[in-house]
Amino acid sequence: MAAALTLAVLFTLSFVIVRIAAVAMRHTGLPETVARFQCVSALTGAGFTTSESEMIVNHPIRRRILVTLMVFGNLGLVSVSTTFILSFLETGTDPHAIIWQAGTIAAAIAITLMVMMNKKLDQTMCDAVAVLLSKATSLKKHQYQQILQLDNGYSVAEHIYRGTEPLAVSEMAPANRQLTLLSIRGRTRHINEAIPKDTNITTDEVLTIYGRDEQHDRFAEYLSGFSG
Repeated sequence: MAAALTLAVLFTLSFVIVRIAAVAMRHTGLPETVARFQCVSALTGAGFTTSESEMIVNHPIRRRILVTLMVFGNLGLVSVSTTFILSFLETGTDPHAIIWQAGTIAAAIAITLMVMMNKKLDQTMCDAVAVLLSKATSLKKHQYQQILQLDNGYSVAEHIYRGTEPLAVSEMAPANRQLTLLSIRGRTRHINEAIPKDTNITTDEVLTIYGRDEQHDRFAEYLSGFSG
C-alpha cells in the first residue's frame, strides 16, 4: 500500500509540475498545445526534435523552464524505479502478494490519472497557476501566440482582432510601423498575398505578423484598446 501511495503522489506531483510549466510557457506567448507537449517531452526525457523546438531554444525563459523539467524528470524516474524495486522485493516470492501489490499500484495509478484528466479540475488549476504567476513573477500573459521564434528577438506571431467595428490595415500604421503583416485569416477568407492598405479587418480575424518581440507586445496592447 505504501508503494501505491508513493507512486500516486509522484504521478500527481509530475502532473502538477507539467501544468505549472505549461502555463508559464503560455505566458511567454507559446500556444497551449505546443507548451504542454514540450513540457511532457522534457519531463519524461522523450526529447522529441521538432520544428517547435526552435521556439524553445531561442527563448531564454523557455529554456530555463525546460531545463528545470529535465532535472525533475530524472529525479522522478529514479524515485519511481526505486519504489517499484523495493515494493516487489518486500513481497518476496509469494505470487499472491506480488499480484496484490501490482493490482494496488495499478489501481492507484488509474485513479490518479482519472482525477488528473478531469477537464474542470485541470482548467481550475491552470487558471489558479496563471493568477499566481502573474502576481508572483515577471511573467505576464501575452495576448498573442508565437508560432515561430527566430534569432535576435524576432518572431512570427498570431494576433486576434476583438474589436466590434471593422478596422482598416492603414489605421494600424501608427502601431505597426516595425511589423510586417503576413496574412489575415477569418471564417470566410484567408489573405496571404499582398494585402492592400484599405483592407478591413473584422471581428475575430487572425493577423499573422512578423517583427521583434517587443513590437508584438506593443501591437497587442494597441489591439486590446478595440476590445469590447
